[in-house]
Amino acid sequence: MEPQGAEQLNERRRAMPLWLKYGVIALIAAGVFFRFYNLDKKVYWIDETNSSLRTLGYTRPEMIDQLFTGDLIQVSDLRQFQQLDPDRGWGDSIQALSATAEHTPLYFLAARAWIGLVGHSVAVMRGVAAFFSLLVFPALYWLCQELFRAEPDGSSRAKQPLPDAQLVGWIAIGLFAVMPIHLVYAQEARPYSLLSLLIVTSSALLLRALRLPSRRIWLLYALSLILGLYSQLLFSLVLLTHAVYVLLAQGHQAQGHQAQGQPQDRQRWRRGYWAAAGAACLSLTPWLLNLAYNWEKVKQSTTSIYDGSPEGSILDRWFLNLNIAFLSRELGAANLLLVLVVILALFLLCRIAPRRSWLFVLLLVAVPFVALALPDLIAEGRRSSRIRYLFPSLFGLHLALAYLFAAFAVWAKTWQDWFWRTVMLALVIAGLHAAVISSQAVVWWNKSTPRSSYYPIVGEMINQSANPLVVITSSPTDTLAFSAWLRPDIAVQLPRNPRKFKLADGYDPTYLLNPSNQIKRVLTRRGYQLSLIYADYADPAEVEERLWLVKPPASK
Repeated sequence: MEPQGAEQLNERRRAMPLWLKYGVIALIAAGVFFRFYNLDKKVYWIDETNSSLRTLGYTRPEMIDQLFTGDLIQVSDLRQFQQLDPDRGWGDSIQALSATAEHTPLYFLAARAWIGLVGHSVAVMRGVAAFFSLLVFPALYWLCQELFRAEPDGSSRAKQPLPDAQLVGWIAIGLFAVMPIHLVYAQEARPYSLLSLLIVTSSALLLRALRLPSRRIWLLYALSLILGLYSQLLFSLVLLTHAVYVLLAQGHQAQGHQAQGQPQDRQRWRRGYWAAAGAACLSLTPWLLNLAYNWEKVKQSTTSIYDGSPEGSILDRWFLNLNIAFLSRELGAANLLLVLVVILALFLLCRIAPRRSWLFVLLLVAVPFVALALPDLIAEGRRSSRIRYLFPSLFGLHLALAYLFAAFAVWAKTWQDWFWRTVMLALVIAGLHAAVISSQAVVWWNKSTPRSSYYPIVGEMINQSANPLVVITSSPTDTLAFSAWLRPDIAVQLPRNPRKFKLADGYDPTYLLNPSNQIKRVLTRRGYQLSLIYADYADPAEVEERLWLVKPPASK
């Protein structure tokens, strides 16, 4: 029997002090504020422009056919493809989404429903993502209750009492509130906040169903899987993680049910899981057929993830992504420090947490990451270097850290406790600092700085001219995204064939934006003088010559 002093210490370790409760409440308030602050002030970059294009029922070929003719148009003509047309209904949106089969349609259809009520704008499109991010708070707390529930099973070898699931939940949502990866994607008109919600919700439902199996819970779990698959095809990695967990943990879970005098639960439990997973996979069949039908388009749209490894070592990119996700900054050689911290966190989690808990967290980290990393290592690619593809693994690391902080950082007595408290405070401070800085930034790292940082700069240069003409040869969606930074009355030409293109007269000055080498050669041969007036150094490895001034031939 433990001494009375030890019992009191154990109770304190399980309890939640007032400073932590009020601190987490403050973090949640800050997280909610920064998710909605300046929603419409940041660059609406290419991927988000594509979101609006599809959601509103427009297609890329349609836009090209109407606008990229070389004829004289105005910026306002471009913007019609980012505005809601009353004549375009749900059928147009579904058709546009079906043509881009690499993205399943749930987020875009949810956005379409909201747009139908309040109209389209940058804030509205991003507000949908921010709203889904808010729903992650209660879902994450629930997941912690299911995952770290106190059930004696003899699987923990900890010499100290396990942290209370409520305490872990509070810390988890406090970290989520200011974690940079979740903040920036909560302000982006893309499906990743919805994906986050369904990763967490489906995991909580699975654990609930394994603990207290019933037809209703299995149906809800099946529904969460279906919604997850239709929110993002990458959710299939979460489905794979759940399958591996069930296969490895089924004997362990079944023992708990048999101990309650229900030996038939083991068979019902297996049937319930495989029925739910099978129904979810079967539900995706129509979209998989659509994917196969549009496979050539999908390959063209996703070619970048197969196009060799990222610059530098892929290991360096993994380390960088981890630091970007938790700290929103690159620490150079010190990137390794956070890697060592999370490895230590996973190790200690496996040492002190119940088997059912650490096994789930470890699989959530490892299975999606390995599924992405192995193809990159074998055939070279960029799948595992795309930070937005790593959301399941990042949630696993998040849960591991929250558990360790609950176990050690709340009541700091030893050097180990003080170490984890320092790590916890460092992550919170880094998250708040990143939130403040990013809230004022027009372009942040998630907007692909090399591709979109020039928008406000070049846009301002052009807008200062009284009667300019802008000739643009960028990609259609890049052109559409950039047009948001120009006055609606500015004249634009979008040549499809530079050889047959004729420069419009009567404008001064005339600019070339992102000109191809072909159009520069054509205009030079016709006697026009080209001078570079803005070079983009956002990517030091590849300087982009963005804006050129075109002067007419001397004879003119």
